[in-house]
Amino acid sequence: MSDLARWLDLHATRLQQGLRGDAAYPFPPVAFSASERELFQLAERLADVLQPVEPQPMWVASLYERLMQEAQHPCSVTPASRLPIPKWWLGVALGTAALGLWAYRRLHSARPSSGSF
Repeated sequence: MSDLARWLDLHATRLQQGLRGDAAYPFPPVAFSASERELFQLAERLADVLQPVEPQPMWVASLYERLMQEAQHPCSVTPASRLPIPKWWLGVALGTAALGLWAYRRLHSARPSSGSF
């Protein structure tokens, strides 16, 4: 794991603890490049918009029961009886991939190349 990935992970932990702004950074913000600070700011904006959710206890119990039944009879589910994946999950997956690609390109386009061989 790269240093930036570790710093973003630490930053995410601090955001989950309710820290915001400079207090959420793993180091003072001036220690990071402008593009890295943009990633931290994006993570903070996402933390403000995407609030954690807690599933209903009845749903959790139902899921547990279904998983336990499946563990006892792993061959009982045929491909035809599987539930189709909702289309909105495809949108979530594609959106997440696009956001990751955008962040990767922003990060790497701002850095000068380290030289060629």
